[in-house]
Amino acid sequence: MDSERSVISSRVTLVRFFRGFARVSSVAALFVTTALLAPPLALAEPSSADKETARNLMKEGDAKFATRDYAGALKAYQAAHAIMQVPSTGLPLAKAQIERGLLVEARDTLLQVSRHPKDANEPAAFAKAREEAAELAQKLTTRIPSLVIVVDGASSDVAVVAVDGASIPAAALSAPRKVNPGSHTITASASGFHPASTTVNVKEGASEKVTIKLVPADGSKPPPAPAAQTIEGGGKIRIESAANEGNVFIDGRAVGATPLEVPVTAGVHEVEIQYPGGSREKRQATVAAGKTERVEFRPSPMDEVARHRKGLHFGGSFSPAMAVYTEGGAVMFGAAAGFVMNIGITPMFDFRTGGTLTVMHRFIEDPRYQVTQVSVVVPAMLRVNWSPWFSSAAGLSAGFVADLQQDPVLFGASVGPEWSLISMCAGDRRQYEISFNQGLRFGHARNDFHQSVTFTYLSLD
Repeated sequence: MDSERSVISSRVTLVRFFRGFARVSSVAALFVTTALLAPPLALAEPSSADKETARNLMKEGDAKFATRDYAGALKAYQAAHAIMQVPSTGLPLAKAQIERGLLVEARDTLLQVSRHPKDANEPAAFAKAREEAAELAQKLTTRIPSLVIVVDGASSDVAVVAVDGASIPAAALSAPRKVNPGSHTITASASGFHPASTTVNVKEGASEKVTIKLVPADGSKPPPAPAAQTIEGGGKIRIESAANEGNVFIDGRAVGATPLEVPVTAGVHEVEIQYPGGSREKRQATVAAGKTERVEFRPSPMDEVARHRKGLHFGGSFSPAMAVYTEGGAVMFGAAAGFVMNIGITPMFDFRTGGTLTVMHRFIEDPRYQVTQVSVVVPAMLRVNWSPWFSSAAGLSAGFVADLQQDPVLFGASVGPEWSLISMCAGDRRQYEISFNQGLRFGHARNDFHQSVTFTYLSLD
């Protein structure tokens, strides 16, 4: 009887053990499953300082993108997107990558934007960016070229193949390799074989088959590594710029920044370079088969100045001034001071505005005819920079003007044409100007013809 009780007790204990183990296992399994299926922890919300930095970077990128400085725009957008990681920063980044010929990276960025999680309280710009990114990613699919690499002389299972230094897994070697348009170097090596390399130029949307041959090593001196190949029957264009780096386009396609060497087909090609200042130059290069055509560009003096003028800049001005009433009378003398807002549009054109306070007085013996004129106007001028150092401008001014007389006081709104016959500039990052200006003022006060010699300072940093 005691032995039977002992056996029963042991069985009960064993059953309880396994039931407890099952409960613990179930809890552990649930914990592991939850951990695996749970979404990743959200990234920390950017701080106010981060957001402000990102906004400034996006403005910088937009300005450079507008002037086709895609390299500078890409750098600014990358920094902004690294901070925010939202659709509205990812979409401009992808567009800059496309302009730089980075189609593979651009499509990856676009897919990330289109798959960005939706939030009920997100801005409308996020949804619009997702939609545009999805459409652009689809269109980009057919533009991305591919390489089909075949290794001859050694088994692909033992060969180590790399494209532009990035190794390709042996299992993926038989599949087309998506690459960006342009020149690519393929290398291959294997135990018992001499290493080999070749260079191929791939156009947008094309699929190129590349065969790379490995020669067995028999103890003799290895053959010299083959030189970088050109396109079959073609040559190369070597583009250089002695001063500033410039973005290069060959036959309308972005190929990179100077200096660079690009394989092309034999024949005539259009080579264009664009400098950060906004100036550009085109040349025709005739390439013979097996030859390298060297093309050298040099930025114009205008670009050297304009690259600092681009964008929004502020400064101040001071000028001695004189004026006469159009209906006649003695000359008035005085001075003007103001602040200047200059917007560099292109190397040739600037837009300038600001505000100017002018005070002039008619100095005559008879106090009855002495007049003090005060005006506050806002000019809007389009400036034409016809050299790095000389410019002219024309526009309109509008504001308030008053003739302070004993009886009565004439005052009211004023509008009239303004023009600057000539401006002489000096300096690049800090610009100093001396300009000769003239204008006519029409308004509710007495009309006048005025002119001044103006000294202007602009900070272009």
